[in-house]
Amino acid sequence: MKNIFLKLILLIFTIEGLNALHGKIVFYDGTYVVGKVTKVDEASVYIVPIGLDTPEGVLVGNIDSLRMENGMTPVINSSVKYFYQNGEFLANDSDWMDEYDDFQYDDYASIQEEYKYEKTRKKNSDFWSATAFGAYPALKVGSLNDSAKVTKLNFNLGFGLQAPYYPIGALDFSPGFSFMTFGFSDHPSFGNISAIQASANLITDFKPVFFFLPEPIHFCIETGISYNAGTKVEPTSDQYEGEPTYGGIGFNIGSSIDYYFPELPLAIKAFAVNTIVPQGIPFPELKTGFVTFGVKLIIVLKRHHQ
Repeated sequence: MKNIFLKLILLIFTIEGLNALHGKIVFYDGTYVVGKVTKVDEASVYIVPIGLDTPEGVLVGNIDSLRMENGMTPVINSSVKYFYQNGEFLANDSDWMDEYDDFQYDDYASIQEEYKYEKTRKKNSDFWSATAFGAYPALKVGSLNDSAKVTKLNFNLGFGLQAPYYPIGALDFSPGFSFMTFGFSDHPSFGNISAIQASANLITDFKPVFFFLPEPIHFCIETGISYNAGTKVEPTSDQYEGEPTYGGIGFNIGSSIDYYFPELPLAIKAFAVNTIVPQGIPFPELKTGFVTFGVKLIIVLKRHHQ
């Protein structure tokens, strides 16, 4: 059994020897080894030195050069340029930095200078913001201003979300949306109505034009379109069928003075808005409205950094 095992080993080495080429390994101290090279991989060169029968592995890191009898140089300066096995050479393409051998640091420095990034601090208006507000309907418009002066308007409460301001032309614009409660009671024709309003708005900031204003202060115009739906409808008129309803399209337009706190993610908006809403029964196709004066708290949605 032992003799069979030794014969198998001898057969393997004989087959490898048939595919071997003579080569010369030169070390960094000037010494060298000559023999049959059977294999070159990324870590070692396997060579059968003259006078020996079995191959020995030599670490690539110790090799200055390996030259083969056919003129190939698989290893230069401990870098494997070609793999070798079974009589075939295979180029080592894993060294991707080879194509950058002519790289110059001065070129890199000039590129860095050209694309140098200068960090600028973002303003509060460059972030999304959440809002909460309250408003008092101080002025009645149209049919809400009844001759008997008995109609009462409900206090308005609401919240919303505002996008960052985007520069377009000379001004900055911010789209957003909000929800608000409103209502009126004791109206001679409409009776009592409580409603909610969902609106899409667009805020126009005149700060780029009114640059002379103090830095934290912004003058803005707000416009919007809304949909209004009644939550409680108690009409005085009986000119309807089924359950009384209230709703329809409305419009908003107003102005504000905003103050952004320099070191805090907060702002205060003092505003006046003309709110146009549908009339109640018996004239739901017509519009009426009211003017509100209120205060809005703006919370800037930005991550705090030390």
